[in-house]
Amino acid sequence: MANVPGYVLKNSRTTRERAEKFISKIYFTDCNLFGKLYPKECPITALRHFAAPGRIPYSEAVKGDFKETKVGNSFGPLWSTHWFDLSMDVPADWIGEEVRLIWDSQSEALIWKDGVPLQGLSPESKRTDFVLTKSLKDQTKYRLYVEMACNGLFGGGLNGQINPPDNNKHFTLQTAKLATYDRDVAALIHDLEILTDMAKLLENDNRGYQALFAANSIVNTVVIGDRETYHRAHQIAVEFFSEQNSPNQHVISAVGNCHIDTAWLWTYDETKRKCARSFTSTIRLMEEYPDFKFACSQAQQFEWTKQLYPALYSDMKKYIAAGRFIPVGGTWVEMDGNIPSGEAFARQFLLGQKFFQKEFGKPCTEPGNR
Repeated sequence: MANVPGYVLKNSRTTRERAEKFISKIYFTDCNLFGKLYPKECPITALRHFAAPGRIPYSEAVKGDFKETKVGNSFGPLWSTHWFDLSMDVPADWIGEEVRLIWDSQSEALIWKDGVPLQGLSPESKRTDFVLTKSLKDQTKYRLYVEMACNGLFGGGLNGQINPPDNNKHFTLQTAKLATYDRDVAALIHDLEILTDMAKLLENDNRGYQALFAANSIVNTVVIGDRETYHRAHQIAVEFFSEQNSPNQHVISAVGNCHIDTAWLWTYDETKRKCARSFTSTIRLMEEYPDFKFACSQAQQFEWTKQLYPALYSDMKKYIAAGRFIPVGGTWVEMDGNIPSGEAFARQFLLGQKFFQKEFGKPCTEPGNR
């Protein structure tokens, strides 16, 4: 009888798919990790809706004629605006838990409280929840407004983003509820997302095989519901990500950015709201991650934010002064770099740099046009 190895050679694709299914939002959520990300759920106490006559300010919207609505209803047409008044009673037995609002209207949206924009929402950007509290205490009643923009991340093209807009398009409110959030599960999901991506993109590289081995080890270690196994599994990822090739290896720094076309597949007025949705989300990330830095171009968009969202602009200036929200580019907008004349280029930089100097005390020193 021929000698056989004392081990089993795993198929890389099968092993990777095993790890991917373990964090899937679609498959096996009754027994995988994603199914435990929001362990407790409850409906919103009262959900009321107001079809706004256009892109109106918060102060006008809250005076609208709100009427009861429900999950599953559709709103439109394309480019219209709908406001929602959310009254929420958090169950008393959630005390000590992190509580989030889960919202998916198949569109972009912006959360408001007391006249201040708090965070953007976009299912296409995988941002469909908002932290009400990291640890529920005595306050169990909350009230928020959601400004729903009837468009997607890339507008509303018929059967494709660069096609003419589908002016009859409607958007369905798929999810509106409260849920607790398990940060240990979230950390493991992020670990496995990175590891499976590395295994896929470095499929024939030794580091890719190591990533796949680590991902498979995590799946083997986790026992759903056993928090001690969560911590042991996370440590596998920590050790993998801490490994170095040599003291001379490159160090790569990732800087956040949300490239917002000032004029593309939507109107200027929608660009203004996209700025608010993007920049509020950035501020929330900065509050959560002290090392996070964000590069932001286009003086025009800074000016719109200053005019329309003064509270948000104040937060931006605070982080700009701290060197974390970083103005770049020096131009008024991210202009076409092929057709304009030299005079047009000069005016872009003249107007842009004058704005940045006046607002923040110094011009931009990094390029930022795309």
